[in-house]
Amino acid sequence: MPVVSINLKDFCNLVGKDLSIDFLRDRLPFLGTAWERASEEEFEVEVFPNRPDMFSTEGLARAFAGFINHRKGIIHFVVEPSDYKTFVDGSVRDVRPYIVVSVVEGVRLTEEGLKSIMQLQEKLHISFGRNRRKASIGIYDADKVRFPLSYTTRDQGFEFQPLDFPERISIAEILRRHPKGREYAFILQGFDRYPILMDSLGTVLSMPPIINSEDTRVTPSSRNLVIDVTGLDYRTINAVLNIVTCSLVERGGKVRAVSIYYPYATEFGKSLVTPDLSPRRQILKISSVRKLTGLKIGADEIRSLLEAMRFGVEKVDGDTMTVLVPPYRADIMHEVDLVEDVAIAYGYDRILPEIPPISTIGGEDPMEVFSSKIRELMIGFGYQEVMTYILTNPTTLFKKMRLPETKDLVELRNPKTSEYTVCRNWLLPSLLEVLSRNTHRTYPQRIFEVDDVIEPYPKAETKARSLRKLALVTIHNEADFAEVRALCDALFHALGLRAEVLPSDHPSFLEGRYGMISLKGMILGFLGEVHPEVLEAFGLEHPAAAMELDLERIREFCMEIRSS
Repeated sequence: MPVVSINLKDFCNLVGKDLSIDFLRDRLPFLGTAWERASEEEFEVEVFPNRPDMFSTEGLARAFAGFINHRKGIIHFVVEPSDYKTFVDGSVRDVRPYIVVSVVEGVRLTEEGLKSIMQLQEKLHISFGRNRRKASIGIYDADKVRFPLSYTTRDQGFEFQPLDFPERISIAEILRRHPKGREYAFILQGFDRYPILMDSLGTVLSMPPIINSEDTRVTPSSRNLVIDVTGLDYRTINAVLNIVTCSLVERGGKVRAVSIYYPYATEFGKSLVTPDLSPRRQILKISSVRKLTGLKIGADEIRSLLEAMRFGVEKVDGDTMTVLVPPYRADIMHEVDLVEDVAIAYGYDRILPEIPPISTIGGEDPMEVFSSKIRELMIGFGYQEVMTYILTNPTTLFKKMRLPETKDLVELRNPKTSEYTVCRNWLLPSLLEVLSRNTHRTYPQRIFEVDDVIEPYPKAETKARSLRKLALVTIHNEADFAEVRALCDALFHALGLRAEVLPSDHPSFLEGRYGMISLKGMILGFLGEVHPEVLEAFGLEHPAAAMELDLERIREFCMEIRSS
């Protein structure tokens, strides 16, 4: 979880109240942080990933001021209209298609304030931005920028002076020589044109998502700022822009709108105005609060607790409250999230635990015990465990894997992003995604995952069921069928089983280099060499071999041996 460094004096100024380290050490953990360490001048807290708005001094101070009932209620942010414009060039569509921009004027940006905003930027990059791949942030001195802005692309010979570099160099040199270029070059791998944000005079603001320009550097004396967020998903970059913009408002900034024009159709049209800092409305049932928390509290107390968490309550109608959610609270997606905040404001230390009147005997789930054994074996074979999301998308599951798309999937009714619209029905595509993000690392790379896949199952109450699988991939210059076949034999031998590999074909694998794993006539999985077109779709340049097994069925065979 992100660890945030906070200057005590700066924090107290933003809260509007003198606070001692002892008081903060006692109270901050109840807001949803973990206390790390402190000195006379600063302290560090670990912030839970679901609260990215608290990754900065400004956001944490805003939340804490409400939590201690010093400043309660929602902040109504004002976005002033302006003539600021940003024009998007069609060439960015296949590289990094979305951008949102805001201007914040009159910011009181001290040395500590600059450190806090830079810290917020990096923490959001790592978490919300998925290491800059999904979203990346640029912050610039607006006095050095002339609107309108142009979001376009340039070839690798284009030159500008990157931040913290003494001279102008080409994009190719930035990716090769600059520390940030080397660190994040993998995001733009495979492209021959690169995103560039520049102003009307041709001054480069940044090369998203790699590095800003030295020409627009922000200093503690900067008072007017331009913020942009680029990325692959509009909802994500808009949420990030709102968090950063609202943090700057805490330092006295006034927000100006920016009109953005796209040459291609998007889910929000071809033009929009950002940022949108209007509050969202979320329905909360009073009965839900009582049921989920066990607290016997009424509408007035719930309203007060919500206001302590910096929400607003628009109206109360019987059992229903209409809650105003501030624009920086990207984590609020369901009324359960509001109930959690009510409980936080009430104080978990005040909620008395009750032992349920049920007598049960606990124990570790047998499937988890078996999975742990498989993990130990895989680590012993020299593989590194990874954990990926159970949600994915049809492009990753089918198109990249050279498979026809099927509707035999568990789909999300209201997906928040286009990246996560279905539950995965096999693990291998997720592992290839991991490898695609680590092409800048040394080879060989050998990874595995033991986790669930989801498939439709009409007989179940939920109409779906989860199945435990093992998947592994080895990738290097000499990866081949023989390597995974040998590993398959070793794994089954360690389990006391003897399986055979039946020759077969699969579009995701090389012809003649693929087989189904069988035991007593039952298919337990597959293995083979990954097809070159699949490797190309994931941006992988080395041969790869993979295997995936059904651990549910394998465990059944192991139990038969044990009982016989």
